[in-house]
Formats: sequence, C-alpha cells, structure tokens
Amino acid sequence: MAQANLLKEPKKLLEKLISYDKDHMADSLIAKVRPFLDDPLMDPDKIAAASKALKPVRVWIGAMIKYHDTLKIVNPLREVARLKGEELAVVEAELAKKQAQVKEINDKLAALNADKAALEAKEKALNDEIIDCGLKLGRAEKMITGLEGEKVRWTETVASLG
Repeated sequence: MAQANLLKEPKKLLEKLISYDKDHMADSLIAKVRPFLDDPLMDPDKIAAASKALKPVRVWIGAMIKYHDTLKIVNPLREVARLKGEELAVVEAELAKKQAQVKEINDKLAALNADKAALEAKEKALNDEIIDCGLKLGRAEKMITGLEGEKVRWTETVASLG
C-alpha cells in the first residue's frame, strides 16, 4: 500500500527527495536503514536488474548515509571554526584598538618632531643673531675706543675757540 502511494506520484517523490532535510537526520533512522544497505541484495546493480527506477533511490539513500557520516565529522569542526571565528573577531577588535593607539602615538610623535624642527630653526636663528650682535658690539667698541681720542681733541678745540 505504501509502495503504491509512493510510486503513484513520482514527481512528488522527487520533490520530497530534493527537499529532504539531510542536515537533521536522526541517528536512530540511520541505524535502522544501514543494515538494509549492507545486505547483498541491496547492491545497486542487483536493484537495477529488478527495477531501473529504484536504483537511483538506492544510490540516493547511500549518499544520504554518507552525508550523515560526514556531518558527524564536519559539524564539530564547524563548531570549532565558529568559536575560532569569534575569538578572531575579539582579537581583531583588540588589534584595531591597538592600531588606533599606535596611530595616535605616531601623530603625537610627528607633531613633536615638527615642534622640535621649528624650535631648532628658531635656535639657529637666535644663535645667528647672537653672533651678528657680537660682531656689531665688537665694531661698536672699536668705534668708541677710536672716538675717545677725538673727545680729547674736540675738548681742546672747543676750549681754544672759546
């Protein structure tokens, strides 16, 4: 009866096979089906000899069992990958904070280096001015020394004119 209903509408059967929830197959279902697949009578070639239409169904069932077995290996690895992804996100967020701090420090360093360069330029200008003033002072002292002798002469000239 079930077989007749199942094969009565092949398109519906095909849709059910395509939309089957293969990610959530129960272990108990796999345990019930696996002995049938291990039976030598269930070999795909023997099934094809009996019914060409059932061979793809047998192959599909075998593929679903292999998929289930693979999921048992892959799902724990997926969970590990998810956890590592979360850890990576935390580390990347911390890295972004540290990079922002480094950028801030580098910006401050650049500003300090610019200030240093400006102060060094000002120091050089002031040192040049000190040297220039020293030269002017030396010339002024020579002039004053030279003019002291003239003071005496002018005082005598003013006295003689007076």
